[in-house]
Amino acid sequence: MTTGQFVWSLLLIGVMAGLIMLPFWPAWVEWRRPRDKACWPLPAPLLPARTSGHGELRRTLRVPAGADFNNLQARQVQFGNGTPATARRLPALALWQAPDNARRWGPLGWHWPRALRIPASQRVTSALVVEGPLEVQPCCLLEGDVKAVGKLQLGGNCRVLGNLLGGSDITLGPGCRVLGLVLAEGRLTIAPDVVIGSPQQPVSVCADQIDVQGPVRIHGTVQARLQGHVARTPQPAQPDDPSQSRRTPHE
Repeated sequence: MTTGQFVWSLLLIGVMAGLIMLPFWPAWVEWRRPRDKACWPLPAPLLPARTSGHGELRRTLRVPAGADFNNLQARQVQFGNGTPATARRLPALALWQAPDNARRWGPLGWHWPRALRIPASQRVTSALVVEGPLEVQPCCLLEGDVKAVGKLQLGGNCRVLGNLLGGSDITLGPGCRVLGLVLAEGRLTIAPDVVIGSPQQPVSVCADQIDVQGPVRIHGTVQARLQGHVARTPQPAQPDDPSQSRRTPHE
């Protein structure tokens, strides 16, 4: 091999080695001088609202009567004038029995293929999935998640320990308490003295339209996809005495 051939061979090997190593160059530079030792700061629009320099979310957000809103977030969102009344004690409750044609929905739930009405003063210990409208009469205790494909209506002074999911409109009667999230595909109507979530368990409330009537408290995030409104004057409260409600069998 002549000297010229040797030089050209070395040059060819060098070019090939360079082409092979070229894709690894950025990784080598990053390894030598890492540029992501610290997290990048969030853009200003994504930073949560603060009331002090200690990085805390706003504790109480007041939305007065007559106001419109879309997206709200605080430890406590207070709607209307005043504060919700203290929750009334539930009367003696009867254990709710699922209809004969209902089928099991998971280990602790029931599925019903059409409209369902639950009489007043019932204790429902299981989750419910209703393929139609669901009406819950006043003073009931629902211990699981509740999902209705149609309209979902809770009478006054009901308690829900799980989540409320509605494929249409949801109406919460006066004095209701819901510990879980509330999601409605249509309109969400909230009567006076309703409380959703808790300081220890903030939740999300979301619907296309949200109508708030009278003093209402929500712990967490509220999202009205189209529009939210707080009524100027509370609507007349419907009677929540079980003796004034019609006790009808399951439909």
